Amino acid sequence: MTFDDRQMVGRFLLVPSNAKHMLAPSQRPLDLLYIEPTLLDGSEGESRPLSAWLLALRQGMSTVDNPKMFRALEAVDGALGGKVTLDMVARAAGMSKSSFTKLFRAIIGMPLRRYVMWRRLNVAVSEIGAGADATQAAHKAGFADSAHFSRTMRETFGVSPADSLLKIKMTVVSP
Repeated sequence: MTFDDRQMVGRFLLVPSNAKHMLAPSQRPLDLLYIEPTLLDGSEGESRPLSAWLLALRQGMSTVDNPKMFRALEAVDGALGGKVTLDMVARAAGMSKSSFTKLFRAIIGMPLRRYVMWRRLNVAVSEIGAGADATQAAHKAGFADSAHFSRTMRETFGVSPADSLLKIKMTVVSP
């Protein structure tokens, strides 16, 4: 893998959220683990050992125990098929936009906009796994169109929806 213009090789490699990276072609199967942000405590993910990530995934339990944030995350998931705005999510949390933005970043470890995109990808990949085509999956997840979904998937996972349909088995585990 190339990460920060360096070649990296290893059995387990940590790639932080939003880090630019590129996987090198390989003849051997490769397992990639993308961790749901709500399974990590803010920036804890960067120092958390793989065994702790796997335990959190097995348990499928969110680390979010703040009631306001929990309501906000429910609002995001409930609105994914349409437009998700900061105003709407902050209102669901019962907070001002500025206070919510700071709290969200501290608890989830990424900005709301990026989290919404992650959840949309999660829904779309689940839909593809259930047999939907890329256009249906994009629509169900709230992407503007299938081209937007395709670009976002390629930027995030390094593959297009067509690749995932043909060559890659993707499993989504969410709390």
